[in-house]
Amino acid sequence: MKASIHRHHLRAFTLVEVVLAMGILALLATAVYAVTSSAIGASRSAMEQQLLLRRADAFLSVVRDALVNLPAEGSVSLEIGKSTSASAEPRLVIAKTRNLFGLPSLGGGSLVIAARPMADGSRVLTLLRLPPGVRDDQRDQILSGRGVPLLPGVISPSWSFFSGGTWREEYSTGSPRPQLVRLKFQLRDVPDPIESLFYLTPLQSAQGSSPQPTPAP
Repeated sequence: MKASIHRHHLRAFTLVEVVLAMGILALLATAVYAVTSSAIGASRSAMEQQLLLRRADAFLSVVRDALVNLPAEGSVSLEIGKSTSASAEPRLVIAKTRNLFGLPSLGGGSLVIAARPMADGSRVLTLLRLPPGVRDDQRDQILSGRGVPLLPGVISPSWSFFSGGTWREEYSTGSPRPQLVRLKFQLRDVPDPIESLFYLTPLQSAQGSSPQPTPAP
């Protein structure tokens, strides 16, 4: 009888063994949670990057279509305005447009792509419409409006224009139509910078002259 009790006592767990086992299980559970959480975070980050890149591709495609189909009376210029926070706001102005950006009729007005500053230091490229014959006070009010956000998370966007055999960082109203427009920027949480060239149909082609060769960026 004593031997049986002794054998049963040897097979039982002591309190220390139970505590150690629970501690090991807790460590394993913490490690598994950390690995799983890290994998989920990485997957979510990758999905957000892909979504932002797809949105950037759609934005660039729309701008490319708009510029290549710019009518003969249309023009392109760059102005630096002030946002509601009083910081500099680059604005690409596409004047005397029609049937662009999915809008059936603009009546000779202008479309503006403004780089709106955000609280996190990034910018959102925003579309605004200026009707023809708008007064200066109305123009300022429209340009300070909310507009249509096209591409968020943009960092350091810069426009440049190829005209007269050289690239220009400034392009004021009344300048001749450029051959190319270039946009450079980065996207938040996307390591590689993005650069896109937009071709504009030269006016000479509408008059029967051959277009100028495209320069290397």
